[in-house]
Amino acid sequence: MLNLLLASTLPNWVTTLLPILRSVFVVLMLLASLIVIIICLATESNAESGSNVITGNSYESFYSQNKSSTREGRLKKLLIISSILTGVCSILYFVTLLIYPVI
Repeated sequence: MLNLLLASTLPNWVTTLLPILRSVFVVLMLLASLIVIIICLATESNAESGSNVITGNSYESFYSQNKSSTREGRLKKLLIISSILTGVCSILYFVTLLIYPVI
């Protein structure tokens, strides 16, 4: 009932565009979440990082300062980007549901 009342107040382009946008957001969320899962499985565990947190030791070396150019650094950047993409797409998906709810 509420959907029929809202459909009469919203422009026609909104009622046709929002279901398409929802589908796009779902596909983007699916792809980004699969990328997150694959990256988490592909990264190697670092046994030294846990002991450094407890003891407070930090070893600053040239390798640790330029870690963004290594494979692990690139995977970490891709993980952050795909996690943010998943969050933003999920927020936008639910905003479109608030604007034009599904019957």
